[in-house]
Amino acid sequence: VNPDPIILSITIPTGAEDLKFGWFHLIFTYCILKSHYHSCSKRFETDFNPGILLNFYLVSLFINVQCYSVSDLFGLFQQRHGNLFMAERYYISREYWASILNVWLEKFFIIAPRREEGGLYFHEVDNSSINSIIVDEVRTVQPLKNYLLPPVENIIKKNNNKNKPWLFLGVKACDLAALPILDQAFGGDFADPLYQSRREESIIVSADCNKPLSTCFCSMVGGDPFPTRGFDLNISKVWEGYVVEIGSLRGKELLEGFDKALKEVVKEENEAVEKMRKQTRVKVLKNNRDFDFNGSYTDIVSKSWESEVYKKHVETCVECGACNNVCPTCHCYMLEDASRKEFVKLRGWDSCQYTGYAVTAGGGTPRPRLFERFRNRYFCKFKYLEENYGQLGCTGCGRCIEACQGKIDMRVVLKDLAAR
Repeated sequence: VNPDPIILSITIPTGAEDLKFGWFHLIFTYCILKSHYHSCSKRFETDFNPGILLNFYLVSLFINVQCYSVSDLFGLFQQRHGNLFMAERYYISREYWASILNVWLEKFFIIAPRREEGGLYFHEVDNSSINSIIVDEVRTVQPLKNYLLPPVENIIKKNNNKNKPWLFLGVKACDLAALPILDQAFGGDFADPLYQSRREESIIVSADCNKPLSTCFCSMVGGDPFPTRGFDLNISKVWEGYVVEIGSLRGKELLEGFDKALKEVVKEENEAVEKMRKQTRVKVLKNNRDFDFNGSYTDIVSKSWESEVYKKHVETCVECGACNNVCPTCHCYMLEDASRKEFVKLRGWDSCQYTGYAVTAGGGTPRPRLFERFRNRYFCKFKYLEENYGQLGCTGCGRCIEACQGKIDMRVVLKDLAAR
């Protein structure tokens, strides 16, 4: 059963701008798309049903076919045309919110941010730790990727321990923005069953970011410090409670049975949400005013192959791979066959900064020098992933800046590339 209805988006070729308005209302009849929401756009099963009409929305002016959930489509409309309609929202007081969480604990493994030394970390919570959850501040130190694509796992042994689905609580927009890349990388014709099962069984209750760090720069890469799509529910802290926005059918089902807790959102509460979001966005932009420049990241990086900037900034790199490990979109991995008590095939994260990355059996490597591997990361984030998956590979979470042992700031590198 699909957790969210599927809409197929077909875009038209460059030069066909005059057709776009007419195609906006294009309706295909007799078509049901029976595809898992999180699968790549190439993977569809279709049946014919005369009772179904699907309206295709044309997103841009280049040839592309993508798969969107309804919540994703809402986000696209908001980004391109503003808030043409108000999503379904409710206000939940803090007292009722606590009771809702306790009911969810009976049905789900709740993974939520809790404070530790160094910041917020995702942890599984129970009745004893539920009051320590912090959902309305900033993103966690580790990305959501850690759960959907574990650092190390035995890929030929089924995990029968998890008898309840995950519910990720307090996920921020920078982690949500990474999911379409992971979904495409591990979906499609050769979908990874382990990733797919985790993704499809997981429920995401995201939250607005109200306390961005000095390293956060989501607004510089086309994002916002609040979710607009990709969630089942989103919560925005308002006064002594939360405004809850429904983003999918599964999100709506999460609130079933809590009629007494759900109050219609009034004008003042919506205004409070928008005011806080505006203030946070301004804060992110203010924190990054020293790194701003004219031009697109893709154009700047695409023209920087011969730039000396990479050689300059890589001098302090120690090849630790931290930038890749904390990145929500990095997904390179290695496979290892091992014989212990029984045969295992291990999959573990790899890093494009390691000396051995992409080394062939004969010992050859396409990037033998460190600056070449360093440069490859920027080309991957701002060119290759956009070409392959239709979006930048950087969500502006700033984790790589915090984790870097060599104190390399991606924003400084990009500004230097733009200046030269």
